[in-house]
Amino acid sequence: MIHETPSDRTDILLELGNISKSFPGVQALDGVSLKLRAGEVQALLGENGAGKSTLIKIVAGVYHQDEGTYKLYGDEVTLSGPRDASSRGIGVVHQERNMVPTFTVGENVLLNSIVGRSLQHVDRRRINSEAQPYMDMVGLGIAPSHDVEGLSPAQKQLVEIARALATNSRIVLLDEPTASIASHEVAILQGIIRHLRDQGVAILYVTHKLEEVFETCDTVTVLRDGRNTGPKVAVRTTDTDKLVIQMIGRSQFDRPFRQRDAIRDKPVLEADRFVSEFSPFPCTFSLLRGEILGWYGLVGSGRTELARAIIGADVAREGSTHVNGEVARIHSVAEALHHWRIGYVSENRQEDGLVLIHSVTRNIAITIWRRLQRLGLLDGKAELQTAKHYQDALGIRTPSLRQEVVHLSGGNQQKVSVAKWLASKCEILIIDEPTVGIDVGTRDEIHSLVRELAESGVSIILISSDMREMVRLADRILIFVRGQIVDEMPNSGDYTSMSQQIMRRLVVA
Repeated sequence: MIHETPSDRTDILLELGNISKSFPGVQALDGVSLKLRAGEVQALLGENGAGKSTLIKIVAGVYHQDEGTYKLYGDEVTLSGPRDASSRGIGVVHQERNMVPTFTVGENVLLNSIVGRSLQHVDRRRINSEAQPYMDMVGLGIAPSHDVEGLSPAQKQLVEIARALATNSRIVLLDEPTASIASHEVAILQGIIRHLRDQGVAILYVTHKLEEVFETCDTVTVLRDGRNTGPKVAVRTTDTDKLVIQMIGRSQFDRPFRQRDAIRDKPVLEADRFVSEFSPFPCTFSLLRGEILGWYGLVGSGRTELARAIIGADVAREGSTHVNGEVARIHSVAEALHHWRIGYVSENRQEDGLVLIHSVTRNIAITIWRRLQRLGLLDGKAELQTAKHYQDALGIRTPSLRQEVVHLSGGNQQKVSVAKWLASKCEILIIDEPTVGIDVGTRDEIHSLVRELAESGVSIILISSDMREMVRLADRILIFVRGQIVDEMPNSGDYTSMSQQIMRRLVVA
């Protein structure tokens, strides 16, 4: 559904003029302009590295622009930091999680109002009471007193959104708000956005999911290489292909792959009534050589928990696993890799997948340091050659392989996360939510890479909440519901038919 901005809401709440920002070796923004009106939901689109997150951080007071003007409610301002932005009515949901791990959910939701106060003088009962309505708004069905450390990435995302709502902001910045949440949670969020828009709140909405633009937004601004590709346009005047061409300079990819012939090779990984600490229901499955086995389910359905137990990141309780016919009792991720040749691309690349303060080179080569040692010392030249090979193979965009990974865009961070496991030459690769927060061009590259790996004989478990991604890539699909595998189905490649079958199975379960 397309929403037109009401004609009587013409107040410009935020106006950025010729904003530029650079980092060492990178011109992140180059003369970007943007206007955001009351009661407007404006999409901000672009490839990874186009400058979207940098612009969001400037609006939020995290960064200060090198050049250009920042006007808020008609007046030029200079923000002193994020708290200043919040006090001026700007609420933010960043792509990166901003949790205080020692705080409860309620304390994180109300963080902006309690930060700086001594916790001895904080009324926790009152905090829980005040946080609950905002948690209810986003469908976060846990107690405000719950610690955030045990939350899933999707639950943490909902806490971030609830916190932005709790500031009663006039301007809300949403940076990939649906990247880690399930379809029913997306529907809740869209309802919240409509309600805020009707109240005159201005929303800047960063997303890589173009269908959300047409379902949720009124206008669109597109960035490419840190610049505007043109003035903002009304959603009703454009279409998906036009937006993709603006973003990446070429037409939409996402074409369906040719369905592969049935794979009849022998199993390389088998689990029999496998039970773990955080996956308490018995799960049985097999993965064939060169197969892409899809694990589909709603967020919280137990897919990641099972994967982590298989690779030894969590404790196994019962059942058995076999790798190439041999009993495998795996106690650590290192053992999974070095002894059993199993790799795991985490869904949470920033917390589990990468060492953000280290270089691109160091992150890519980290899984093969043993192999790169000469007389007990790491061979720096071989390490650099390895990193350069995978930079070229995956198209990792960085001004230097010495660049710290924290300064890369989300899509390039994901490529680095994949590269380190490719460097390890693993034979079984578990890929958890491979394209969360990834633009359409990079997503197509990663999809092609997954297919190429399978064609070369690598066996892949693909965990994804993206139905189109699952139908596009998987040979077989296992359906997970509440920690259990409830069905297995071959993939016909027909998106409409497969999505209907899968959703019916989820509903019945």
